[in-house]
Amino acid sequence: MELCGVNIMMRELPSSTKEHDVTVILTYYGQIEKLNEHCKFFSSLPHDLKSRLHIMFINDGFNDQGAFEDIIQAYKPGFNVEGYKVTQDVGFNNHGCRNLGMLNSKTFWNFLIDIDCFVKEDTYRSILENELNPAEYYVFKVHFDHIDNPEDYDLFDPKKLLKYVCHPNIWLISKPCFWSSGGYDVEFTGMRHGDKEFWMSIDKEKYEHFLWEPNGEEHSIHVRSPNRAKSYLNQSNERATGLKYIIDFVEKRNEDKEKKLKKSLICFEWRKVV
Repeated sequence: MELCGVNIMMRELPSSTKEHDVTVILTYYGQIEKLNEHCKFFSSLPHDLKSRLHIMFINDGFNDQGAFEDIIQAYKPGFNVEGYKVTQDVGFNNHGCRNLGMLNSKTFWNFLIDIDCFVKEDTYRSILENELNPAEYYVFKVHFDHIDNPEDYDLFDPKKLLKYVCHPNIWLISKPCFWSSGGYDVEFTGMRHGDKEFWMSIDKEKYEHFLWEPNGEEHSIHVRSPNRAKSYLNQSNERATGLKYIIDFVEKRNEDKEKKLKKSLICFEWRKVV
């Protein structure tokens, strides 16, 4: 078990080459049908792809009477998969779960996506077969099969240089780049406003973001009807009244690189279940 105070700087790995494996990190909060669909998809991939993809599902404290573990265990013979579970529901904790995933990932490159986002086989193939630049991290276009506000998915681009609607928390990112931010900030645990803070805190002097379109190919993420009822079950725990104070605190802290790298990463108990 790992709690607060993990030495994240020891988690960096050597530079990548064209031949790279990728860990796919997905967090879960009761979306049983989507979990089952993801497992079925990864099991169906050709061997040359799924042998290089390492799938990690992290249950954010949802009590589903063991369904999370049972589903992953049933599909485990079909692809590389691990399952982790937060042992107590501490409120919205997607970002803390992502920190947990990155701490346990064994690959240099990592693909962080949401459980309601689906990626095509050719996109995974493009990620594995194209050379990835360690000085870059990548964002993805999105399209929806439900009514949503596209502005909620704008790429965080203060200079408005990139004119694409991109998902705000889907990243193809290296470990050193991820940890240059200090990780997701658990000051935002319990509310849904940490994605922009994470992006703003990445070391922009070392890393630059690009839209994923290798060789001019267009790739996009399919966002499939988010289960808002599940996502907001623990909304009563959210500290929305303190949001302005916390944003001010975070922006001031990020100006001090030493403080930025001392974020609390894992302040909840967890265990590996698969």
